[in-house]
This record gives sequence, structure tokens and C-alpha cells, in this order.
Amino acid sequence: MVVSGSTTLFQLRRREPNRLEDYLSMFFMSLVLCLLAFAAGLNVWLCALLNFGVLFILVIWKCSQFAPKGHLGYAMTFVFLELRPISPEQLPTQLAAVAFCSLLLVVALIINARAANISADPAGQIARSLNRLATLLDKLGKGEADPSAAQELYELARSFHRQGYGQQGLLYLPDNQKRFYHLFALLFQRASYLVADDAAWQEARATPGFAQHMNTLAEVVRQLQNAWEPAGRQRLAVRLQALLDHTDLPQGRLRIFYRSVLHTLLLLCRESFHAQHSPLFRKVPWRAVGQGLRQRLSPTRFEFRFALRLGVVMVISATVSYLWEFEHTYWFPLHAFLLLQPSYEESAHRMVTRPIGTAIGCLLVHLAYPWLPGLPGVFLFSLVMISLMYCCTPGTWVQPIFSTSFALTMATLTIQTYEAIWLRLFYLAMAVALVLVVNTFLLPSRKEPQFRRNLQELFRLQAEYWTVIRRSLAQPVDPGLFSELLAQFHMVYHEAAQFAVQLPEDQREFHHRRLVTLWNMFSELEQTEGLVQTGALSAEEREALESLATRLEARIRPLGDMDGLTAECLPDGELRYLVGRYLKNAQTLLAA
Repeated sequence: MVVSGSTTLFQLRRREPNRLEDYLSMFFMSLVLCLLAFAAGLNVWLCALLNFGVLFILVIWKCSQFAPKGHLGYAMTFVFLELRPISPEQLPTQLAAVAFCSLLLVVALIINARAANISADPAGQIARSLNRLATLLDKLGKGEADPSAAQELYELARSFHRQGYGQQGLLYLPDNQKRFYHLFALLFQRASYLVADDAAWQEARATPGFAQHMNTLAEVVRQLQNAWEPAGRQRLAVRLQALLDHTDLPQGRLRIFYRSVLHTLLLLCRESFHAQHSPLFRKVPWRAVGQGLRQRLSPTRFEFRFALRLGVVMVISATVSYLWEFEHTYWFPLHAFLLLQPSYEESAHRMVTRPIGTAIGCLLVHLAYPWLPGLPGVFLFSLVMISLMYCCTPGTWVQPIFSTSFALTMATLTIQTYEAIWLRLFYLAMAVALVLVVNTFLLPSRKEPQFRRNLQELFRLQAEYWTVIRRSLAQPVDPGLFSELLAQFHMVYHEAAQFAVQLPEDQREFHHRRLVTLWNMFSELEQTEGLVQTGALSAEEREALESLATRLEARIRPLGDMDGLTAECLPDGELRYLVGRYLKNAQTLLAA
């Protein structure tokens, strides 16, 4: 029971750049969850309360569209340890076992990180990514753009967003490292925006001096790659500002791309390229924390819907297991926990694969058990089965064969083989029925309705971005707010795009155009805020933008009539071009 949580955490974290605080968190959280699991076995009320509360908090805290199963390792530690309640005298032994497995987990992650050259210090990854970006910019300057380049830029941006989002704690406090990763994601998105949009790419290439300006961008990106010290970044900042002040480009896609990349590089020159650690005690912005919590507890958010279903399933199954004094009743909540997945479709898939694998496993034990040579043979067979189980992909029909074989073989030490087989199948049937009912009637997360909610969320994030832009026109705003909105947008966008790819061709093309248009609109929002942050707007532009932003905020969610909204109220210049394109894209969505 202890080993399962540790191995799952290893699988989830082995490709991540783990820091010292991550290792400490894994170790101490495992011990805390062990204590909570012990408390859940003290009485039925604590069992129900902790099964709902602990799992609900873990999902809200650790899950996102970037990591829909981020809760799994910790949740498995809690659930599996509570399934077999222990006496107070046995608690020290269980804590020692958890501590031992957690230490092995940390050691294994450290060895894996060194073997795979994974570092928590961003310097190595940043150097490689910037070098790759400079190479791609050189190729773009030569007119060499292909879908693989656009996809590579998108994946680089998404990886930085994912790392930035992974820095968030339970309270989503401001974090310098998080902002740093989001700025790098923004840098790669700029190039991705340009290449992914064929019209934008063709317009940019037709601009005089295209190759020269792309080569200039590649050169300053390489300079940023080598500017590790503050003095080097300061010299680069001077050059970037000179390029912004003295490079004359006609209004159009190339100008927007060129200047937005320079603005992002200028912001990065103010950051430290080495791992940053937030102070242990810092002021908590409770207003922002409360707003973030309200958003996460919205029924439209997949984390809330999944947390509620998981809590209800485990309250029912764990309480039945606690009250029902019968052989191996803990198999009921164990099956229910493994069957319930973030999406309805994945749960439905497991409700097919797990019974198939379980039935084959029962047959295997039925045939093999009579031939096992006594107790040593039982242990050897169990060792082989559980070793094979950890080699299999979770969710397939193969893995339950070995997990069932292991569980049944160990169960035969206390009960008859036939009884163990029928109990295993019976508890599995109970778990399938429970999960099916909860998934069907309690905020189901089917992929198609979730896709529609994701589209609504993309509009909501744009409305919120306009709100923050209005605030930034009046007073300085923590750049972390824009980083949060940026990460949330692209997290939801990626999930929506993944679903759209699976649709029939006519629907796929329609939704692809919608998503790309929304992507372009958010890009124009980001670039508008970039002008505000860098002080590039005149007093007249700021006043006109504030009035326009107020009206756009009200009409973008839900997307309403755009009549009367025009960029003509803005003075001629970059801002007017950006807002004009934003309104044109909004009209395109309305027409669709």
C-alpha cells in the first residue's frame, strides 16, 4: 500500500525539474497524509469527512489542464493507507515505512534527474531554448517556415507555461520564478503566432526588410542567451531600447511581431536567469487569493467537478468498507478510486478494461495457484506479478491482470481461492455501478460539454484581461496577473484544441478557425498590454483606450454585437492597428 503512492509520484515527477523544496514537500506531505489516513480509520465520521476534504483539496491544489492527474500520487498515498486501518501501536511502523519509501523516492528522482540531465536551475533549458529560437528566426528570415517549426515553437511556449503554472501553491501567491517562465513562454508564442497564421506570415514576408529584421531578432536573442550577468543584460537593454526607438517599420504584422519580441526581451533583461526562491514569509494578497479561489470553485472548472465527484465516490465507498465487517471490503473503495478519472470518457474506458483484465487475472490465479510450491512459491509468484504490474501502462486491460493476480495470490493466505476470486469480482461490480451513477448524475465531465465550457472560458479570460488593462492604465499592476491570465488561456486553449483535432473534418476545420481567431485576439490583447507596460502610449491614447476597454469588457463575454465599437477613436499608430485587428477578429467570430 505504501509503495504504490511512491511509485506513482516517481512516474509523475521524473520528467520535471524538481527543486529542494519539491523534495521536502513530497517527503513531509507523505507523512502528513499517512497521519490523516490513520485518523480516517478512527471512526466513521472522520472517515467520511477526511475522504471528502483531503481528496477535494488535493485535486483543487494539484490538478489543472496542464496536469489533470497531478493529485494522483498524493491521493493514492492517503486512500491506500486508510484502506487497512491500523492500531495506534502500529502507527510508528507505518510512518517508518512511509518515510523509508519517500526517501527512496527522493533518491530515485535525483538519480533520474542526473541521468536524464534534468535540472531545476532554468539556465540549461533556457540556453538551449534561446539557441533554438535564434536558429528558427534565422530560418524564418530566409523564408523557410513549415508546420513543424510552428508546432515546435508552440510546444516550447507550452513547456514554459507548464513550468510556470507548476510553481503555484495552494494559495496561488505571486512568485518571481513563475513570472520568469511566463515571460519566456510569451517570447516563443510571438514567433508561434506569426508562423501559425498563414495570412500573417505572408503579410510579414512581403514587408520590405523582412529578412534583415528577422536576422536582427535572432542576433539579440543570442545576446540574451549569453547575458547571464546583470551588466550584460543592462547593455542589451540599451540596445533593445535603441532598436525600438529608431527602427522604422510600416504598420502591419512584421512591425507588431518585431516590436513585441523586443518588448518581451526588454522585460526579460530585468529578470534573473538563475533559480529564484520566494521568501518563506511574505505578504499574502488576500483579495487576489480569494478571487482565484472563487474561480477554481466554479462549477464550470474541470478541477471542481472532478474534485466533487472523487470526494463523493470515496465517501460512499470508504464508509461502506469501514462499516461492513466482511472479508476484503477495502477492494470496493480501491476499485472505485482507480476507476474514477477526470474525464467521463476515460472512466468509461476503464470500466471496460478493468473488468476484462480482472477476469483474466482471476483465471490466471485459478490455473496457476494449485501448482505453486507452498508459501515460497506464493511469494515468488506475487513478486513477479506486482513487478510486471509496475511495467504496464495504467488504464489498459493488461495492468489489471497482474494487479489482480498479485492481490488474489496474497489473499489466498487467509481465505480460499474461489472465495477470493468471487469477492474480487463482486467488489469490482459494486465500484463500477457507483462510479457510473456518480459520473452520470453529478457534474459529469464529458469531453464535448467540457469543450463548450472551455470556449466560454476563453471569452471570460479575455473579458478579465480587459479589466486588468483598464486597471494598468490607472496604476501599476503586478505583472504576475498578466502571467496568470496568459497561462490559464493557453492551458484551456490547448485542451480545446486537442479535442477539436478529434472531431469530423468539417467540424474540425470550423472549430480550428474559431480557436485560431481567439488565439490571435488574445495575442493582440497581450501586445496592447505590452504597449501600456513599456510606456509607449500617449495621454490621448490612454484615455481613448480606457473608454474602449470598458465597452469591450462588457461585450466580449458573452460575445455580443460590436456595432459602435471602432478603433477610429484612437490616434493613428500601433495601438490603433492592434485594436482594429482585435475588433475585426471579433466580427469574424460573430459572423461564424
